[in-house]
Amino acid sequence: MHSDEPDLKLGGFSLWVFGRQFPEATDYWDGNWLNVRARVEAPGAGVEAKGAFVNIPELAGFVEQLEALHATLVGEAGLRCLEPNLEIAIRSGSRGHMAVKIMLTPDHMTQSHEFNFDLDQSHLGQLLDGCRSVLSRWPVRSKASA
Repeated sequence: MHSDEPDLKLGGFSLWVFGRQFPEATDYWDGNWLNVRARVEAPGAGVEAKGAFVNIPELAGFVEQLEALHATLVGEAGLRCLEPNLEIAIRSGSRGHMAVKIMLTPDHMTQSHEFNFDLDQSHLGQLLDGCRSVLSRWPVRSKASA
């Protein structure tokens, strides 16, 4: 049974993680895809996508960038998924404000949805905690081979 509470939350963005796409796979390429439901809500709009479009190593890289952004409040952090369904960009602004751009689509061939939020840095800690929790439950399997 999965909680109604999202695993990750940032402004109007929520992400629920249901587990690995291929739970038995131990290799890098098949073993690191997560089945998720992502939703973005903003005044007058809501977009949701479901599937295996978040890769654990991408999420781990996002955590490293978030940690640096959270520590210095300078620069940006991005979750740039190999699959075109989801992209998150967080850029530091003035006086602790963060410009957040989220692109989410259930069908990248026929749709494009972009949301922009202005949030303060207090949201970064909660997002980092959520990402770390996901990575502790579903760590990166194996390493990419050249």
